[in-house]
Amino acid sequence: MDKVAILGLGLMGGSLGLALKARGGPRIIAGYARRPETRAEALRRQAVDTAHADPAEAVRNADLTVLCVPVLSMPALAKACAPGLPPGCLVTDVGSTKALLTAEIRLSLQGTGAVFVGSHPIAGSEQQGLEAGRDDLYAGAMVVVTADGQEPAGAVERIRAFWAQLDARVRVMRPEEHDRLMARTSHLPHVAASLLAATVGRTGAAEQMGPFCGPGFRDTTRVAEGSPEVWSDILQSNREFVMTELSALKDKLDEVLAIFAQGDRAALRRFLDDSRASRQTLRATMNRPQQQRGTP
Repeated sequence: MDKVAILGLGLMGGSLGLALKARGGPRIIAGYARRPETRAEALRRQAVDTAHADPAEAVRNADLTVLCVPVLSMPALAKACAPGLPPGCLVTDVGSTKALLTAEIRLSLQGTGAVFVGSHPIAGSEQQGLEAGRDDLYAGAMVVVTADGQEPAGAVERIRAFWAQLDARVRVMRPEEHDRLMARTSHLPHVAASLLAATVGRTGAAEQMGPFCGPGFRDTTRVAEGSPEVWSDILQSNREFVMTELSALKDKLDEVLAIFAQGDRAALRRFLDDSRASRQTLRATMNRPQQQRGTP
């Protein structure tokens, strides 16, 4: 690819530019950000070669455009860059939900000749902004590329190859399957961490409780420090699947409350044993290579 345009220069977009630079290509990396301070910092850090205030200018003559803004902002941004998109340009994203996004972005790109193929790098940090960007953010990360059979021949493979060049592990699946899986493995844990942080610090007691919060609290609530702007978009755009997982969590909580109400020591031990075994199994398979699926 000769030119890649990155729209949004926060943690994900900034890291993408740094990663591409570290690996020697493409020839031009163009960036878009609303704030002039962000554009200046992206140039200073050499995350991009050119920085633009107009998304349509950023994508002009691009071979690939990557949307790196909060999920619900992506369709409008895709529409804003449409006047500059050359026919055949591939458009992808880094969003954490896919079904709704795929449908809306395709509507935004109608008439441009550009092709959208969704991506979700399962990478990131509770830290925010370009200053947290790093060139190895995507190395070793799982990246899900979504396809539903409406993409032109070769488009999905080109997006898969793009992420593979950043040393990511790539899986291809349908958008709905992605959203169902992410609701359980990512979106539910974020809501659970937020609930735990809110519950421990309830009734204005956060300052009093803080000195007594140890590594257990720190580790289980870390992701609750993620950007509320980003996460409200993610959760809203995957609402149905998230509600299903929250119902499952509520059922488990009801089971544990019943155990305590009955004073059933053996049942409590079984719950803890089963939970420990589940975590060990999940941890053991987190970074295990899996067979690549074909596109639909």
